[in-house]
Amino acid sequence: MTGTAASHCGEMHLEMTKRRQEIEREVGRAVAKWDARWMAIAKEIGSWSKDRSRGVGCVIVGPYNELRSTGFNGFPRGVNDELKSRLERPAKYRWTEHAERNAIYNAARVGIPLEGCRMYLPWFPCMDCARAIIQSGICELICVKPDLADAHWGADFAEVPQMLHEGGVRVRWWKAHSRKE
Repeated sequence: MTGTAASHCGEMHLEMTKRRQEIEREVGRAVAKWDARWMAIAKEIGSWSKDRSRGVGCVIVGPYNELRSTGFNGFPRGVNDELKSRLERPAKYRWTEHAERNAIYNAARVGIPLEGCRMYLPWFPCMDCARAIIQSGICELICVKPDLADAHWGADFAEVPQMLHEGGVRVRWWKAHSRKE
């Protein structure tokens, strides 16, 4: 190859590399925009919870950014959630279903597949929810980093990342990308 041809190939390679990096930045911005939208919806859905100490919402999204299911932490359908004794610790842990499993159950109830979907959760899953996430076929979890010092959930939180990894679920840590968060 002559010097001129080699120089031309080098220039083309550099230009292609720059264009690829530009496309990757554009895709990254689009992903961040969708992540912010879905996480905002999950937070809104969490506000529907009657849990006095922590309302958690969850959104499950398909591969083309289509909404598949939602859930929040609350009592099972038809179960009286007005009795104060059921809303207090430790009873609330026995009576309340978590947002993640509620979203999975809501999808199953109407036959919506979750294989290959993403889950948005402004919290971190317990071991029970991690098993459900894996078993339902969800492939990616976007969530906040866990508080390993949490008195009730810390022990679970310490083991969940390993389970999700072994189960093939990619975890991305949510960081607020705007002043709105």
